[in-house]
Amino acid sequence: MHARTRRALHLLTATGAMTLTLTFAGQSLAQADEHGPDRDRSSSWDGQRGDGDRSRDDAAAPAPAPPPAPAPAPAPEPAPAPAPAPTGTGTQAYKDYAAAQVGGGAQFDCLDALWQAESGWRPTAQNPTSTAYGIAQFLNATWASTGIAKTSDPFQQIDAGLIYIEERYGSPCAAWAFHQANNWY
Repeated sequence: MHARTRRALHLLTATGAMTLTLTFAGQSLAQADEHGPDRDRSSSWDGQRGDGDRSRDDAAAPAPAPPPAPAPAPAPEPAPAPAPAPTGTGTQAYKDYAAAQVGGGAQFDCLDALWQAESGWRPTAQNPTSTAYGIAQFLNATWASTGIAKTSDPFQQIDAGLIYIEERYGSPCAAWAFHQANNWY
């Protein structure tokens, strides 16, 4: 065989091998791009030829399988009914508001006993020997832990008291049981 012919065949073989290699590498990168959402897109190499046209490379490649359909999202939980707006004044209005917050029943009975023992449901009750104040008889540090500023508003005092009871005891009955055993909560 003539040397020129051998060289031409060698170049054609090398060019063909290089073309196949680049084609498969381009397909692999394209598939990784489609299936890899975390791929860093700041790189200048995106698996495309310099002219941005991949149509000739993609024509030889089989179409990738479509991704599976996402599972339907579960229906959202219905929002809890808003608490009734506080109305009226006086002990019965405070108790009605608190009962609505805890759902009445045994939990309210425990809360009623607890706050009757602590303050008699008086929003201005002040312990003369400490900073304990209000219906729930909170110390200043306890007020801060509820996210509600110390206040004379009885409805905000009830909200703060219920936050504290939920976080510390889990329920008014558990807080009342602790109070009965320790004479504080």
